[in-house]
Amino acid sequence: MIVPMAKVQIIGHLRCLDETLQQLYQLRLVHIIEHGPQAGAALRTATLGAERLKEQETLRYLRARLEAVLQLLPPRAGPAQPAEPPTVFSAEEIEALRAEIETITPRLEALVQQMDALRQEQATLPRYAQSIQRLLPLVPTLAQPQRFETVALLLNRRHARVLELLSEDLTALMGQRFVITSAPVDGDTLGAVLVFPRRYSAQVHALLGRERVSEVRLPPSLADMPLSRALATIEQRLHQIPAELAAAEAELDALTAPHRERWAAASRYIADRLNQLNAVRLLGATEHTFVLVGWVPRQEVPRLQALLAERVGPAVVCHELPLSEEDRSQAPVLLQNPPPARPYEFLVRLLSLPRYGTIDPTLLMSLFLPLFFGITLGDVAYGLALIGIALLLRRRLGGSSATWRDLSHVLLMGGAWSVVFGFVYGELLGNLGHQLGMHPLWLNREEALQPLLLFSVAIGVGHVTLGLLLGVWVAWRERHRHALLEKVGLLVALMGLFLMAAQVIGRLPRGFFTPGLAALVVGLVLLIRSMGALGLLMAPLEVLSTVGNMLSYLRIAAIGLSSVYLARVANEMVGALGPLWLGVLVAVFFHALNVALGAFSPTIHSLRLHYVEFFGKFYQEGGRPYEPFGAASP
Repeated sequence: MIVPMAKVQIIGHLRCLDETLQQLYQLRLVHIIEHGPQAGAALRTATLGAERLKEQETLRYLRARLEAVLQLLPPRAGPAQPAEPPTVFSAEEIEALRAEIETITPRLEALVQQMDALRQEQATLPRYAQSIQRLLPLVPTLAQPQRFETVALLLNRRHARVLELLSEDLTALMGQRFVITSAPVDGDTLGAVLVFPRRYSAQVHALLGRERVSEVRLPPSLADMPLSRALATIEQRLHQIPAELAAAEAELDALTAPHRERWAAASRYIADRLNQLNAVRLLGATEHTFVLVGWVPRQEVPRLQALLAERVGPAVVCHELPLSEEDRSQAPVLLQNPPPARPYEFLVRLLSLPRYGTIDPTLLMSLFLPLFFGITLGDVAYGLALIGIALLLRRRLGGSSATWRDLSHVLLMGGAWSVVFGFVYGELLGNLGHQLGMHPLWLNREEALQPLLLFSVAIGVGHVTLGLLLGVWVAWRERHRHALLEKVGLLVALMGLFLMAAQVIGRLPRGFFTPGLAALVVGLVLLIRSMGALGLLMAPLEVLSTVGNMLSYLRIAAIGLSSVYLARVANEMVGALGPLWLGVLVAVFFHALNVALGAFSPTIHSLRLHYVEFFGKFYQEGGRPYEPFGAASP
């Protein structure tokens, strides 16, 4: 349901503004809106004075520095700490905190950079060592190494011809003053080592760049070393890094441990205080007073008034304002439903919040959606499998994500109704239940096709008719004459059409045809009246469209039957493919596929029946969410 809202006005002396905003922030109860014109009062938009502007600038700067510092710190291990009550920091404490941050930050940044560099070394040096180990057997022993340069190359074995082309280019550049040796280093890679006089270094590297040959480039500290010495240096460095990293982490912890909790508390306080200062621009003010206007759940108004009187004092007064039609159209929306229905609120929000003063369909969705799911799937084994999956999702993901918790509840209820209708249809893994002697409580879907289709259409007629009745109620409540005529006309026309159809197929006596025709004509007249000039064309189309909406519920029977036939095919695979184990394996695969489709397809189509066929008859979207002041606080 949509919680009734009250528009309140809080008036107080300017000296109480900070205390009032602080209390409202902690209450998280008032959805503040911009003040409007007040009769008999020359209100202006409230502004921050010079002192508050200076405070706002200081807090913004300090928040940026604190966030940067806190992001540098590694996360603390262990269970999450319980939320503590908000800490209030004085101006002197804020200034001391700023000085402290300025003093500690340079060393903190240096330590973090050092640790990042060490971790990068720890990650990259093993790759260099691996490449050198592969190439080392190819490196010749040089009598005068200072006169020669050695370059290691790695190529894909498919591009081995590049070495021949490279050798031709090097011969043209240096004659025979170079050596190039190659050998496979693994199944896909060819390693090569090029040795040449150092005086040709610039031309050789330029040539390699033009040929796009990948060099094994060592870090600058190892670039001028022979490969064997570079490998020994890397191995020595890999043994040194853990000790250096541990020392840097210990120094970082010693530097920040005494301050972490206070910094986190200060960050929360600053965010809260800045939100309070930013809210001032929504207020009205005179020379000595402030005026705050907002929305509160109507049942909470007495509590708000009592708390303000107790915590701020008589200098602040809160009273409820009368609502105009414009106010009702702009009121924020807060949904409040029984616990079993709350998980379905997020499905309503996927479409849009309902407009204030209309109908919240959450409770209806919580009743019909799992019911349609169960009617569609209708298998004891599949329903139990979905219940198990839902419980697993709730256990693994429900604690960290409200969305997954809600989805698991929706799937759980759908699985439960699938078990119920599994007994109604007598289905256990499709027709296996019938083979094991399980008798349907009502009908066998494979054999009683006509009753199943009629049942689906009856569900559609009832569901759509309920939507139209709700539409009539909404239109009457909001005094929308055209919408009221349209919904009533559509209901009367449909009633007449059904009476005529029932008489034609022999379900009603002959005398019902004339009243049905009269009702159809009256309904069409009302529809034409509501639609204006285009009504002569649109009214019959609207009636036919609504009948089409009702027939759309045949998908409940169609999707359910597809699941039954897929399960039957799976059961017939056992013993039909040769070895028994192969048939059982294929059957298990098909049943698993059916469970996956059973979790997805009935949900999607049930949602579609609600969003399109049902909601379209009464649902008015466009509601603004209720966002109480302080709700965004950490």
